[in-house]
Amino acid sequence: MGSEEFERFRSDLMEKMALMFEQGGLSPLVGRIYSLLICSPEPVSLQEIAERLGVTKAAVSIQVRSLVSHGFCLKLARGKDRKDYYCVPEDHLQISMRSVTERLALDMQRIEDTLRKLPDSQSVKEEEKAALASLKRRFMELAAFYRVVFRRLEGIEEEMESLIREMRAGSDRDPI
Repeated sequence: MGSEEFERFRSDLMEKMALMFEQGGLSPLVGRIYSLLICSPEPVSLQEIAERLGVTKAAVSIQVRSLVSHGFCLKLARGKDRKDYYCVPEDHLQISMRSVTERLALDMQRIEDTLRKLPDSQSVKEEEKAALASLKRRFMELAAFYRVVFRRLEGIEEEMESLIREMRAGSDRDPI
């Protein structure tokens, strides 16, 4: 892959990550910063991130705190250099999986709360009973779906860690 082609690839990746983080409720800049860090083999300073993304150092500083607080990047100090550097942690996949699982758990909790708060069919008007029954059935189906998802996710973190160890061991022998 030529340099120009790789740059196009990274640019496309950056925009996809920006959209993904934005859909998750964060700034698109957070996704761009994460994309830059995930493509960087070495830690990157705030100044370098700002220059490469064409934004202010202040904007990067604000948004990188979000990545740090979610565990998606680490802040590093380098010896006598007073600059802060940032990198993606080695366990970034596990952090991503935990983040997804936490969001699913929050959704499940909201579904269960809604089911608990549904009025009793005796307390609604006769013309509302069909709507209440539909609502209850659909939320019970949603709860069942989430329970299945959680059952399927059990053990996935350990399985992924094992696969990552195997991949890393293989990459030591067979470089790209």
